[in-house]
Amino acid sequence: MIRQTLKFFARLRRTSKPQCPLTYNKLLHNLNRSNCGDLSLKILSDLVSKGYNPHPSSFNSVISFLCKLGHVNSAQKLTISMPIFGCRPDIVTYNCLINGYCKLCDIDEACLVMKRIRVGGCRPDLVTFNTLFSGFCKVKMRKHVFVYMGLMWKCFEPNVISYSTLIDMFCKMGDLDLGYRVYGDMVKDKVSPNLFAFTCLIDGYCKAGNLEVAFELLEGMKKSLVLPNLVTYSALIDGLCKNGKLERAERLFFEMVEDGVRPNSVVYTSMIDGHFKKGNVGEAMKYMSKMRDGRVSLDAAAYGVVISGLCNNGQFDNAMRVVTDFAMSGFSPDKMLLTTIMDACFKAGNLKAGLGVYRLLAKVFEPDAVVLSALMDGLCKHGHLEEARGYFCKEKANEISYTVLIDGMCKEANFSEIETIFIEMSEMGFIPDKYVYTSWIAGLCRQGNLVEAFRLKNKMVKEGIKPDLLTYSSLIFGLASKGLMVEAQQVFDDMLKRGITPDRHVFGILIRGYCDEGNDVAILGLHDEMRKRGLVVTGGKGDGEH
Repeated sequence: MIRQTLKFFARLRRTSKPQCPLTYNKLLHNLNRSNCGDLSLKILSDLVSKGYNPHPSSFNSVISFLCKLGHVNSAQKLTISMPIFGCRPDIVTYNCLINGYCKLCDIDEACLVMKRIRVGGCRPDLVTFNTLFSGFCKVKMRKHVFVYMGLMWKCFEPNVISYSTLIDMFCKMGDLDLGYRVYGDMVKDKVSPNLFAFTCLIDGYCKAGNLEVAFELLEGMKKSLVLPNLVTYSALIDGLCKNGKLERAERLFFEMVEDGVRPNSVVYTSMIDGHFKKGNVGEAMKYMSKMRDGRVSLDAAAYGVVISGLCNNGQFDNAMRVVTDFAMSGFSPDKMLLTTIMDACFKAGNLKAGLGVYRLLAKVFEPDAVVLSALMDGLCKHGHLEEARGYFCKEKANEISYTVLIDGMCKEANFSEIETIFIEMSEMGFIPDKYVYTSWIAGLCRQGNLVEAFRLKNKMVKEGIKPDLLTYSSLIFGLASKGLMVEAQQVFDDMLKRGITPDRHVFGILIRGYCDEGNDVAILGLHDEMRKRGLVVTGGKGDGEH
């Protein structure tokens, strides 16, 4: 086809005999469809220079090509020049320009083109409005949508693309209620929702954690004889995995396969990540094997999830083997993955390996607050507070950096500077959270400074921050260590009143305290309470945990 087109234009250059504009218009379109748009532009220029008056569609073909390349200003200039050659821009011309500007997120220019359409006597069509809605969606210009929806309804009834574009936009903006209302209007107006409309809503509700509505939409989809595709299944499986509903995710995974939809790397990664987060390392690795058996290549995201999952589940050696496989597959670890590996090294007790990973990371990337916080945390937990402080950078610090530093100081019983760091944190615009307060309270309780610990707890409550189980456990430990069991029991009772569920650790603190007092009745009462809560009681009266 390209060869025939080129032969025609070669003959045209050698003859002065006029040809039908529709003929070479059709051939110019053929060149554009064959990804030879640059050649069609040269031929059009040559035709114009020889006095030919091309059909408007020939200009539209080239304008569309320029817009796809992102050369919208050049397309605009060509549009302006069309009347010189006896052609007037039509709605297709203007739609090409609007689409080009919308793809560049230059919505102001797209709206100016729309204005020229309205004042120039050319009537917009549904494509015009749908293209604008798509552009507004990209930049989240919600008010513009409602203005142009009003204009559209004066001229046209919205079609399936109009409705689907609006649903997509509202879902991406997080306004699922409005997206669902548009879906309801669509059904009421007897416009059958398509795959795109259903999938946008399902994805939105899955991301919001509302799986009940997502599955209702799936049922509606099937009743409408619209078959879910890979994107639909992927959204549902990811939503289930993120909400810990792995059995249902697995059923849907197998249903997907039975329906002839082949899982891709995204689907497998969701399943693997879900199992790792539940601590099901074996199941996660089974899905990794299934992925390979199905000849689905592990991408960087999949490797990242596997390495992070193994590290977070304490399987450092296996994680390192996957890292080696990752490198041999030609991938380069990104900053986040290297930070995860470094953190895993520290948690595995391998300070030297962790520092080695940091040095590798620092050679390739600029360490940010996340990296430096993980490094400081590892050093602090290995007793290297001063070295950790050397990596503290006030300009890069965030809430986590300050929390790690304060926690390290508390564990080292270095209370002299904590107040200063605490004030500096507030001055930098970071609000100390429950982790900062709890670290400080726990440190004071270990030192036996209960007056200051309770002063901080009261300040914490006054600031609107609710103490958690660790906060109460620390206070109970401090009181029990000093033999103040009446007060320790009062704090425990207050914790229960506030709806905080005790664990074996806090029961153990109380039981050991009563054991030191020889209060067997109190110990037996705590054992009964543990059994009621489904906590295991082992051995003798001093045992509150395994």
